[in-house]
Amino acid sequence: MWETFQIVLPQTVLAGLACLFILGGTFSIPARLWGPLALVALGLSAGALYYSAGVTIDPTEPLAVSRSALDLGILWSCLLIGALFVLISIGSQSQSATAAEFYGLLLLLLSGVMLVTVANDLILLFLSLELISVPTYVLLYLGRHDNASQEATTKYFLLSVLSAAILLYGFAFLYGLTGNTRLDAIQTVLSTTYGATNSDTPGAGGSPLGIIALLLIFAGLGFKIAAVPFHFYAPDVYEGTTAFNAGLLAVAPKIAGFVALIHVASYSLVGFERTGQQLALILAAITMTGGNCLALLQTNIRRLLAYSSIAHAGYMLIGIAAGFWESWNPELSLQGASESGRMGLPGGVEASLLYLLAYSLTSVGLFGGLVYLARPGREINHIDELTGLGRTQPLLAAALAVFLFSLAGIPPLPGFWAKLSVFATALSVRQEVEAGVYVIHPAFLWLAVIGVVNAAIGGVYYLKLIALMFLNDPLSTPRPGGGRPALAGVLCAAALVLAFGLAPRMVFKALASRDDAATSANSSRLNPGRSIERLASQSRPVDRP
Repeated sequence: MWETFQIVLPQTVLAGLACLFILGGTFSIPARLWGPLALVALGLSAGALYYSAGVTIDPTEPLAVSRSALDLGILWSCLLIGALFVLISIGSQSQSATAAEFYGLLLLLLSGVMLVTVANDLILLFLSLELISVPTYVLLYLGRHDNASQEATTKYFLLSVLSAAILLYGFAFLYGLTGNTRLDAIQTVLSTTYGATNSDTPGAGGSPLGIIALLLIFAGLGFKIAAVPFHFYAPDVYEGTTAFNAGLLAVAPKIAGFVALIHVASYSLVGFERTGQQLALILAAITMTGGNCLALLQTNIRRLLAYSSIAHAGYMLIGIAAGFWESWNPELSLQGASESGRMGLPGGVEASLLYLLAYSLTSVGLFGGLVYLARPGREINHIDELTGLGRTQPLLAAALAVFLFSLAGIPPLPGFWAKLSVFATALSVRQEVEAGVYVIHPAFLWLAVIGVVNAAIGGVYYLKLIALMFLNDPLSTPRPGGGRPALAGVLCAAALVLAFGLAPRMVFKALASRDDAATSANSSRLNPGRSIERLASQSRPVDRP
């Protein structure tokens, strides 16, 4: 019990302070104070996380929570992204009558995202996901009070409830199959019952019950990550709500959804890798293609970014698909750093997490720029409203250009490293054509080709926005209403994106490293990455003794 409390101490601090914020809304406290107090709350949670990270935990102890070195990185990233969101919102909430409730719900949502990261039990995982959804409903309603906002809130609420029911149904099937709700125990049972006897072939997945569970889990979490065909709510909701709420929807549920998908599907469902790989391959291809092609047709800026968010979920699913392959072919997961010490690319799941980090930082900054440009009761809606921004707001336009170039995958920004990682991971998946002879898996080869084509399609509408800002005369002089804190948040995000892009070695090494304690408890939890030097050799047949 004490070990569990130590692991969830940062989430407990954040949730407790969130409750105090909501109670504080009943007192006559100036609205301008709640934003800085929210930053203090995040600082206290960071202190608790620093203390919790130094606590030694017995990996053999059966707990409802778990933590690895990679989980700690995700937790620190969540706090950083949360601080950026708070900074961006300070100006717009400085005169709001519901500022206390707003920040209380935001802290509660962040606590849910962090709790998903350490959840080692199906019940706790489901409750953590709902801890994200419930505050989101209220935040969507608090953003605006017009008919469009109420319609967006209603759509998100109804579809979120449906997805939660589907996910819970999948968890029930998984419990019926294994008789346990702890993820490590589920993995042990499935490894014994359905694990592959041959390391070069996937497990057959002998139970239809497990396949149904996997399908339902993919469907339930597909809503969170806005993967096609579970994406249809996103464009309407993004368009109907504020830029801040749209940015929150683009980042927080996606982080939670992918982390939950990795923990449940990629790490725990041993023996069902073939089905998982096929699902991830199909979803990746249709998600990035559908998102990019539909984004080309949009003129509403938030609707365009909604389809952009959908497309990036497809890129991340490439790494998830490769992760399923790696789980039954661990010998093909080459060391992430070569003997010479050069930088290496992470493996499948880690490549998805790298992409998730790069996407989250750029999305926070991009939506933060829209928050800064917005005025009370007047959002930035049409892409033409950004015309000539490079002349009227050169500093902001430069920051937005950095984010757009990163999303387009222009080197050396983090979006380029993220795309390189997932594409290289797909090309490193090999298939045995005869005894000891391996070639690139044709399905993953086509997936990488589709991904490259989609990256080119995505570059069209990203570069179109940059051209509008810098190559055209302004249609009007913008009067930003987001305040200086929002601009500071955007510039901080731009600085982080530039630092990540120019010096990605630390992030790559963190993703490619193993946590020995976690590995001893769960042998497939962390897979090492692949070296760049050996990547080319995997593109041609290799004879292995």
